[in-house]
Amino acid sequence: MTIISAVREYLEAYSGLEENSPVWVDSLGPVPTEYTINPLAGTRIIEEYIDGSSLREYAFAFQSVESTADNLERLANQGFYEAFADWLEEQTDSDDLPDLEEGMTATKIEALGWGYLFQQGDSDTGIYQIQCRLEYEQE
Repeated sequence: MTIISAVREYLEAYSGLEENSPVWVDSLGPVPTEYTINPLAGTRIIEEYIDGSSLREYAFAFQSVESTADNLERLANQGFYEAFADWLEEQTDSDDLPDLEEGMTATKIEALGWGYLFQQGDSDTGIYQIQCRLEYEQE
């Protein structure tokens, strides 16, 4: 299983997702509500150890297309991302992390900031985003 597959499967279990809304990879449709995971550029290896193992990270953006027609919807969208960031923190605290392939062990999953309106469309929809990272040890 690839890291992105493990992250996708893990995030699909978040109970705050809109029911029956897909979680894609590198793709987001125009109609609310859909989600996507987009890998981000960055450092893979945080620290290398003498035994050849390493501490690594997988940075990604979690995005959704949402309705932005009125202020109540925009407030709800921001609330979703606050709750999502809290959920990631709770998952790390309870050591409930993604299952990775053999030789890799997840140690932390976290939001790196606040969710925000990433792109406002011409219609009453917008793309919201929160940047996250999965930290893991690799043998």
